Amino acid sequence: MHTQTSSSEAAAQGMPTPEFNLDWPGTLLFSPYLALKGHKLNKFALSLRIPANRQVYLRDEVAYMKTYGISEGDIALVLARDWSRLLLSGGHLQAISKIAAAVGQNLWHIGAHNAGVDVEVLKASCPRKVSGLPKEFE
Repeated sequence: MHTQTSSSEAAAQGMPTPEFNLDWPGTLLFSPYLALKGHKLNKFALSLRIPANRQVYLRDEVAYMKTYGISEGDIALVLARDWSRLLLSGGHLQAISKIAAAVGQNLWHIGAHNAGVDVEVLKASCPRKVSGLPKEFE
C-alpha cells in the first residue's frame, strides 16, 4: 500500500523538487572511466559483503582500506561518509552501499547526502510510502 506526495508537499517538507538534469549533480553516469578510476575503491567496498571482513574493517578502517591500495583522498571520503564524492571518485552505488551498511547507514543516508537534506526529510518527501518493511529499513 502506498500514498502519493505531490511536489508542492515535498517542497513544504523541506525537500527541493529535483530538476531533470543529466549533468552532475543531477545525474551521474557510471562510465568506463569511473569504473577504472574506482576499481580499488569498489573492490574494497565489495569485500565488506563478508562478515569477517566487516569486523576487521570496523576495528581499524584506515588500515583495512590501505590493504586495498585506496588513495588517501578516497580514504578521507570514506571516513567522512561523503557518499556523493565517493560516487564521483568511481564508487559504484551498490559497492558504496556496502560501506554504508558496514557503518550502520543505508541507501536513505546515501540519497539524503546526495540531495543535501536530512534522512527524515528525504523519507517524508518520497512520493511513495511502502508498508510492510522490517523496522530496520523504515
